[in-house]
Amino acid sequence: VGFGQRGLVPRLSASLSSLTKETVTLDMEDDGKVGILTLNRPGVLNAMTVEMGEAFESQISNLPDSTRCLVLTGAGRAFSAGGDLEFLYARANDTPHNNTQEMLRFYARFLCLRNVKVPVISAINGAAVGAGLCLAMATDIRITYSECNLQFPFASLGLHPGMGATFFLPRVAGYETATRLLLTGESITGAKAKELGMVSECTERQDQVVSKALEVARMIARNPATGIETCLKTLRCQQDSDVNGLQAALMREADAQASCYATEDLMNRLVATTKAIAERKAAKMK
Repeated sequence: VGFGQRGLVPRLSASLSSLTKETVTLDMEDDGKVGILTLNRPGVLNAMTVEMGEAFESQISNLPDSTRCLVLTGAGRAFSAGGDLEFLYARANDTPHNNTQEMLRFYARFLCLRNVKVPVISAINGAAVGAGLCLAMATDIRITYSECNLQFPFASLGLHPGMGATFFLPRVAGYETATRLLLTGESITGAKAKELGMVSECTERQDQVVSKALEVARMIARNPATGIETCLKTLRCQQDSDVNGLQAALMREADAQASCYATEDLMNRLVATTKAIAERKAAKMK
């Protein structure tokens, strides 16, 4: 969950999903061997909704058999600003029992990429915040640029992390790094993320990220498929088959987020965040 820049007033803003033909797009390159999966709500920094999750799951399930590697990126100037604010307000007005189930379904729609038999590379071409950054952490390889803004702002909202953050981040970057980033909510640059081991490469410029990810994807796609598929399965199993594996972590996260959604602190932070977004937009219009 992050700071998706949706409506300025809770429940009064118009839904933008109907204005976007495809919230997730898939383009195939290199004779169908390399796919580019794009989160496509650039007007709201690719904020994540239920509708986007359903489109994401549909695109993943319909990948061509020829696919050998998949690049995940965002349209416009962001990778993803995380969970849409209207979705957060809906959760804050629902019951803990319902929210546990809603969050599990929300995670599953996006984390279905863990079932893809080919490597998934995140081309973090702009800000990745909250659930958006969690999604990137769930992929196999991450590439960004030096000045990119990366943040897990859950703590500042009074919300437990979700979308597998507590599972993937410690395994990728280590316990101490995960603990600091998740409890402080501090923002880091792409260069710092590279230093911490969260990404494998940083380009100098934002416009180089996708091309670098495609370069790596093509290197992978040139290799025989069976060797890549079996190696990837072994690598992922080292994470997912832990005693306290991914599914257990997601259940814990969903329960904890459901508890947080019921608090006054979270609602107060949501209102403050909505107000801050409105003020920033008003300032830009002057």
